[in-house]
Amino acid sequence: MRMTSRRRMAALLTAVLGAAVSVASLPSAADAASRTASECTLSPKLVPTCHGILSGAFVAPHPGESNGRAVSRFEQESQHRAQILHFYYRADRLFPNADETQALERGAGNRILFANWKPDDGYTWRQVANGAADARLVREAKYLQKTWDHRLFLAVHHEPENEVRDWPGSGYTAADYAAMYRHVVDVFRAQGASKVVWVMNYMGAQKWALTDWYSQLWPGQRYVDWIAFDPYKTAGLGGQDGGFPTLVNQYWGNTSWRGAYNWAHREHPDKPVMLGEWGVGERRDNPAWKATFFRGIAAQLDAFPQLRALVYFDNDNADVAGNVSIDTSPQSLQGFRDYLGSGSLASIG
Repeated sequence: MRMTSRRRMAALLTAVLGAAVSVASLPSAADAASRTASECTLSPKLVPTCHGILSGAFVAPHPGESNGRAVSRFEQESQHRAQILHFYYRADRLFPNADETQALERGAGNRILFANWKPDDGYTWRQVANGAADARLVREAKYLQKTWDHRLFLAVHHEPENEVRDWPGSGYTAADYAAMYRHVVDVFRAQGASKVVWVMNYMGAQKWALTDWYSQLWPGQRYVDWIAFDPYKTAGLGGQDGGFPTLVNQYWGNTSWRGAYNWAHREHPDKPVMLGEWGVGERRDNPAWKATFFRGIAAQLDAFPQLRALVYFDNDNADVAGNVSIDTSPQSLQGFRDYLGSGSLASIG
């Protein structure tokens, strides 16, 4: 889902950010399953060391609502505490601000910040790669070190696929994007911003994955800690057939593309995967469909061992997706609560 002007979850998270597993690889399923909840921590790359996923959300505030109040509403409705809070930024907007910090720190323990940032606003991707936005990058890196002393996820310009301009000199080729991403990471590392966990956030749509330049978007192994995709199940975005596996691996026809998760599993088997955004709409001809979809998630997760985080997009007016909030109906809300209470979430403590 493209973020333009959009503003507008599960155990208690007191994360011990220790090196309980190798930062270069995922814990094996046997190792993860053998650890008890009381032993479960987060690796330096924010991967749960135990069986289960992290859960969170972007919560679009209602009119007149602060981010803090929106998160509180979401957590009251879902009856679970969000482990990850997702916010979107662009250009010179320093993050997190006071309102977002309050939301992240409300109650016992910190939630994990997932910052999705477009540092290229006002520049081409190639210009950023060449250093034109370095003052902006340095300022944010220093701000994070000073104001947010916790590990965080950071995606550089999410969903770049449909913005690629595949001709020499455009400044927006897939190779230009990868160069921009690498440069942002290099600048942050040079500034000592060592607590950033870097996320390569694709749209994950088959249309773009079948282009001859798709693989050129990849910044490189040492620049990416997690891979994210943003799938939706709505009438306007790929239809509403199938359950959770068809959300994780959306594809059409007999092609070389068999879905985003399958691509990540084949090409980058050592990288944890998240759904950086996901949303489900009501199916008009089947009022129980959305609740059933939510309740079916837990039984399907073991088929996707690299999938370690699900970050919902709670928005009642989400561009093409429409109303994908968790409370579109009482039964859908209860279905979401049942999913969160199913035992599929990593219990970090």
